[in-house]
Amino acid sequence: MAEAILLRGTVIHDFPYPPERRKCPHRALVSLTPAGSCTHLCPMCYARAYPWSRDGPAFYANTPEKLAKELERVELCPPLYLSQVTDPLQPVREIRELTAQVVEVALRFGVPFHLITKSGEGVRWLLRRVPALRDYPHWWLAMTIEAPPEKQRVTSPGASPVEERLRAVEACAQAGIFVVVRTDPAIWGLVREEDELWILDHAQRAGARHIVSALGHFNRLSFSRLLEALRAFGLKKEAEEVRRTYRHGREAEEFFRPATICAPLPLRRQFHRFMREEAEARGMTYAACLEMGREWDSPGIPHCEAAPQGRLAKKTAAGRFELLADCYADCLRGCPEPRRPPCGRPELLRQYPFRFAALLPRPAPLWP
Repeated sequence: MAEAILLRGTVIHDFPYPPERRKCPHRALVSLTPAGSCTHLCPMCYARAYPWSRDGPAFYANTPEKLAKELERVELCPPLYLSQVTDPLQPVREIRELTAQVVEVALRFGVPFHLITKSGEGVRWLLRRVPALRDYPHWWLAMTIEAPPEKQRVTSPGASPVEERLRAVEACAQAGIFVVVRTDPAIWGLVREEDELWILDHAQRAGARHIVSALGHFNRLSFSRLLEALRAFGLKKEAEEVRRTYRHGREAEEFFRPATICAPLPLRRQFHRFMREEAEARGMTYAACLEMGREWDSPGIPHCEAAPQGRLAKKTAAGRFELLADCYADCLRGCPEPRRPPCGRPELLRQYPFRFAALLPRPAPLWP
């Protein structure tokens, strides 16, 4: 049984990254569970390494109700992101049902959303639980496949088998749903070029249209957990190679704080050049997550998730939301009319993260 707890404060919130370290567009993050409350037990998980993370499954029981009330209040809504710190479709009955209820709220209001998961069976469950989702045009799926099947036992021991994830990708792609496959973190030393090519080949065959990847970054706790997991599976050579590779990546530069453990910049450049070329050769687009600038992404994609549904939405007089044309909620880099933003909120060009008040309706002027 998962523990039911109440979420305090607002549901809708943005990524906490400031402009100088930011690649992500504005998003409406929707927390379904406390940080770290995930049964997948991925050893490198950043959320499980937070000091405030909690063990054992738990969920915010009031999220659907609070989200509906906030969508009643706001006039603008960036795409909802379900859920940024744990898998929203992990095999816990209460958490999956909560996710389905939040999805139903999104459909009722007509807002765009996407979810990231490692649960292939969970995706198929959600499509059965909310059948209208198959025909809903404003959502997309990101399926993480961070390693081939024989190495998944290390990287995501509690998640769906990779083969099941690929079946879910195929089912969604056949239904016309935009599907992204993420291979991050590609833990270099455990995975190599041949592993990434295996993932790219299978993602392309299953119908994925876009790839996101990164070599990853860690704090001391998540990195030590990763090394311990490698050694526990008898992969001492791989553990040492991972330790050597990432130990030298602690430079203070544009994308990371000095204490962050990451791959060195030359290796990241080599990796993303390779991944983009191979993804594009297979007819997919590519983006690097967080650790590199947009010049490393495929040209022409509107944001790092590439989904055309990932646009800012504005409420109509009928109370539902419509997606704004050519506005992908990346006010920092991609506002179609910076002098007169189509959303009517010039402060969103400067607010990273945005304030909830920026999404609310403007009061009527006192004079014409």
